[in-house]
Amino acid sequence: MSFLARNEYLLGEIDYYHEQVCARLTDDRWSENYRQIWQTVCQQLCWYEYDGVGGPGDRVVRTLLRHTRYGRQWPTDSPVLNGTVNLSRTESIACRTLFGFDLITDGWGTWEPLARGLTETGETLLVLRLLPYLEYVLEVGAGNGYFTFLAAQNGVAVTALEPSPLEYKQLRAGTAMNGLTNVAAPVCTAGDSAKGGAFYLEDGPLVKPLLLSDYRAAGSLVRLAAPGVGLSLLQGAGDWLSAYDAPLVLVSAGAEPDDGVQGQVPAAVRELARYDYGLFAASRQPVHGAPLLAPLGGAVHRSTVSFLALPPMAQDLADQLTKPVDMRVLTPTARLENLFYFVKNSFEAL
Repeated sequence: MSFLARNEYLLGEIDYYHEQVCARLTDDRWSENYRQIWQTVCQQLCWYEYDGVGGPGDRVVRTLLRHTRYGRQWPTDSPVLNGTVNLSRTESIACRTLFGFDLITDGWGTWEPLARGLTETGETLLVLRLLPYLEYVLEVGAGNGYFTFLAAQNGVAVTALEPSPLEYKQLRAGTAMNGLTNVAAPVCTAGDSAKGGAFYLEDGPLVKPLLLSDYRAAGSLVRLAAPGVGLSLLQGAGDWLSAYDAPLVLVSAGAEPDDGVQGQVPAAVRELARYDYGLFAASRQPVHGAPLLAPLGGAVHRSTVSFLALPPMAQDLADQLTKPVDMRVLTPTARLENLFYFVKNSFEAL
């Protein structure tokens, strides 16, 4: 069972038993005590805005869930680290993500995966929702492999392309560290062409330009996260984009700055409208109970982190992907299991 499916199941059970407990409790001191503990649990798990101030049940909950802040000044408790880490501009370190795979990072300026076990919350939730429908992922601008590993550990074959020597080294090392055999990471470089940026693949002594059609496969997601190359790659993939097996396309907002105009829809995304793709904007920091995706129309808000384009044959996915999100699913599974037994035992005790 995937991380997302497991957590959604646990949350369903937690909510059920919590409702049963609340229905049976009377308005006495024990009832109020239970409500205070529940509220503090929710705060500690970041289900509500974390204000850093412990309530009256703080010690009870910390003992119950056996987690501490380890003395660091992260905004939230870390699910991945057990001690202080010295961040460096030159040294790479490995951290365990919320989803169970290890990620190698230099740590400088990337506190989020170290403190929370994930990064780019909105795009992460979107990819997790898409994975059950995918058979193949092509990632152009894979970085150190965060989204590559997220897909690969769920059984999806991935081709990851990254031109930065440092991040490519981290990508390859992370692939080996996690024992992922379904990840291909060919050597590639980025350069300039008449149309802007371009990717080139090294095939032995030969170097050839990247063509998306070379990776054509049914059930594909193409993630474009490399600056300046998305539009040219899509313009050269018209046959695939207009076919019955057209891929889903995910464009990171920083990949196509479009002359730096804030709120402007990237040119790569506008290109996909020519092929009758359904276009959606994903929130950078989704709000609990609000939709993760919104149909794209006109300018976009600065909180947009990425754009999802669904081909005609896959637009029925929109009904699933535009549903409100439950931000509690990004709680470490072990904590949800502890909380599940807590509310279940509370119900049985009544």
